[in-house]
Amino acid sequence: MTALDKYRKLEGLGLWSARVEDQRREVVVNFGDATLVISDSRSMQVLSHWSLPAVRRRNPRERPALYSPDGDGAEVLELDDDWLIEALEVVQAALAPPRRWRDRLGGKVYAAFAVAALVGVAVLFPPALERHTATVLPWTTRHEIGSALVADLQAQGAQLCTASQGRAALDALQRQVLEQPARVHVLQDTPAARVTGLPGGVFVIDARLLDMADSPEALAGALVLAQARLRMGDPVAPVLGHIGVLRTLGLLTSGTVPTEALSGYAGPFMRADAPLPDVAQLLSRFQALDLSARAFADNPEALDPDVGPLLPDLRKGDPLAGAAPSRALLSDGQWVSLQNICVF
Repeated sequence: MTALDKYRKLEGLGLWSARVEDQRREVVVNFGDATLVISDSRSMQVLSHWSLPAVRRRNPRERPALYSPDGDGAEVLELDDDWLIEALEVVQAALAPPRRWRDRLGGKVYAAFAVAALVGVAVLFPPALERHTATVLPWTTRHEIGSALVADLQAQGAQLCTASQGRAALDALQRQVLEQPARVHVLQDTPAARVTGLPGGVFVIDARLLDMADSPEALAGALVLAQARLRMGDPVAPVLGHIGVLRTLGLLTSGTVPTEALSGYAGPFMRADAPLPDVAQLLSRFQALDLSARAFADNPEALDPDVGPLLPDLRKGDPLAGAAPSRALLSDGQWVSLQNICVF
């Protein structure tokens, strides 16, 4: 049994902040695969991953103990749990390279060997690197990637629609339809008339759909379809393939999203044929939302260019059997406001 195996199930409370000057929040700290995992104590949402060998104590022999990732003094973790402090010291010692080698080679030479080894692994095993990076990326980083892709669409000529009343109606719709957290944008002049799901709960509605949809319920069906597609695979995986091995390695080690490397990804992704989710799972989601699938399937104009093969099954399996839903998703006034969200 290794030191990491011994403490893998150990967890405790601490205080964490993303920046030194921020107020610290209560978090749960536990050990991952050579990482220190920091999660919100209430929601258990992962806030940060630290590489265990890179964790540095800021105040040796003082209590409470303060830690930060090596080379980044912004994040601070405060621990006052004797078990956690001792476990962190033991695991770090076990993961550290032999002292004699480091002394013999010298710090700079050792660092060069370490970087060369990482680069070698990254070049030889890019799929494994991408899979590992995708599994450890926190939701905040995924959301940052999704938002950066929206910004890239704007840089390519798409226009973000922001009329305030339309924005309020859009928020009201997405809160009822999408699993949260989510952020939905309406853009004009995107490459495809569909709803596209991006990493981090970010969705893009092509503005043409607001004219094509007969009702909020029809548009809601397009949102349901987009979210179902996201569940078919990890949406961040093809993004990592686009940015390449070295930038993926940089994202893994630093947590910084290489926004310039994302340029040119969103457009072709939206134009490509989109996969079709399992119709039974899709209908199950319509049923859970008390939403008619026929409103989407029977819309005079298809609200997705690839959905055609699914439409007969959606009509046949409509959980409401064509009946009206128990409540409207939006009032008439809200629907009109949403349809005019692009009126500047």
